[in-house]
Amino acid sequence: MTIGEIIDRLNKRESLAIIAKRLEMSPYTLSKKLRMLGYEYDGEQKKRIFIGEGEEPRHLYLQEAVALQYVKIDYQVLIYEQLQSIYELLQKREGCILLTPENCTEKKKRTFSICTEVLERLDIVSVAKGVHKSRIVEEALKEFLQRYEVSDESYPDK
Repeated sequence: MTIGEIIDRLNKRESLAIIAKRLEMSPYTLSKKLRMLGYEYDGEQKKRIFIGEGEEPRHLYLQEAVALQYVKIDYQVLIYEQLQSIYELLQKREGCILLTPENCTEKKKRTFSICTEVLERLDIVSVAKGVHKSRIVEEALKEFLQRYEVSDESYPDK
C-alpha cells in the first residue's frame, strides 16, 4: 500500500487501527512512521496533511519511504564522541586550574591599580577558564616572585 493510499483512507475516516492491521503493524508504529515522513493530523481540517520538507512521498510504499527517510544513527559512536570532547575540555580546564597551596590558611585583601587593558584580558581569561581572578593573580605573582628570587640569588651582590 502506498503512502498516498494510506493518507487517502485515513482522510476518508478509515480507522488507523484497521489500516495498521492490514499492514501488519501496530497503530502506534504506523502513526510514528507517518509523522517521521512529515505527515501530521490537522485538527481544524480533520485530516492528515503533509508538513515535511521536500516533495510529498505519496507514490512510495511505506517501507521504501521509511528506509529513505530513516538513517540509522549509531548512538554509541555519537555518545563516545561527545564523551571524548567533554574529557578533552576537562583535561584542558584541569591544566588551567591553578592550585593554591594547602598551607595558605590566611588571606588578606589589597587594592592595586592595574592597566585597564590588562584587567579586560584578565576578565576574559577568568570567564573563559572558569577560574577566579584572585587565583589567577595569585599564581601570576607566585611565578613572578619565584623568578625574582632565582634572579636575586644569581646576583648576590645586589
